[in-house]
Amino acid sequence: MRKIDIKRFAHHAINLIGIIASIIIGFFIIYKAFNINIDFFIMILNIIGCFLGIMIYLIAIFIIHRNDGHLSKKFKMIFNAIDKIAKGDFDVIVESNTSKHDHLMSGLAVRVNNMAKQLSSMEMMRQDFVSNVSHEIQSPLTSIRGFAALLQNENLSYEEKKSYLEIIETETKRLSKLSDNLLKLSSLDCGTKELQIETYDLDKQLKNVILSLEPQWSKKNIEFEIECPHTTVAADEELMSEVWINLLNNGIKFTLYDSKMFVSIKKDDVSIEVTIKDSGIGISEEEQKCIFERFYMVDKSRKRELGGNGLGLAITKKILDLHGGSIRVESEINKGASFIVSLPIEK
Repeated sequence: MRKIDIKRFAHHAINLIGIIASIIIGFFIIYKAFNINIDFFIMILNIIGCFLGIMIYLIAIFIIHRNDGHLSKKFKMIFNAIDKIAKGDFDVIVESNTSKHDHLMSGLAVRVNNMAKQLSSMEMMRQDFVSNVSHEIQSPLTSIRGFAALLQNENLSYEEKKSYLEIIETETKRLSKLSDNLLKLSSLDCGTKELQIETYDLDKQLKNVILSLEPQWSKKNIEFEIECPHTTVAADEELMSEVWINLLNNGIKFTLYDSKMFVSIKKDDVSIEVTIKDSGIGISEEEQKCIFERFYMVDKSRKRELGGNGLGLAITKKILDLHGGSIRVESEINKGASFIVSLPIEK
């Protein structure tokens, strides 16, 4: 098979570019000299641009077919792989060759393989998400259906009916909260929720959220120690309120009766750091890696009692990501957990 003469090809390519450049310059001179309509001039340039694009494409095809056929086979393999990926088959592998002559093709093959792996991972996450949502919906629905059937018994006492109705109400609230959290996540993921950035008092916001949760922490006789000096922050006040509600709610749920919680604000030249520490059961080092994943719950045995659905921390992290902030956890078993939120200071 004949190899293409690179020098000859380069010579013709340079001549072609020179001819096109001369044509463009010539049209420009005519445009200036005779005051041709600008729309007509632009149309001519577009035609020349299209012609140049077609010529480059034809030259590329010529190179592929004039070479030894190996490059053409590579392209066919990659095109076939892309077709399979488009149909939802992510178990594709394009062989890559590390030889000097196939450097560009190998790079393309590696990227196609990486794309297939990433899409496969995303598909698994999607399936897990659907499975988790189905499970979270099915659990309260089963309880509602079961206790609704029991209520049809005319021989039930007033106390029994009241107890069953309270359970149905609780399970309905769980479904409502799950639906609300899923809508929030969807809105944040799709970017339909635009950040309304404004400067406000962060210390005042934290204290107001703590006061709003008084029924929960006063019921467990939890005492708060607050170190929140006056601090202003530029952020979406509504979304950040959601962050503090989620973190404080979690802390209250896991803090033991007659215990303490700690809330503090620290500020330096580059960031504002808010720490919310509880006196709960703590989180193991292994579980700390997963707590911000959707539907992940640390204490699954107490799931029904605590009323969570494993979405609160995922929403919290998503909101902080949108603000360019971060969140981390520091904890030891039976020594509580500290959630540290960091927000950048815009200069």
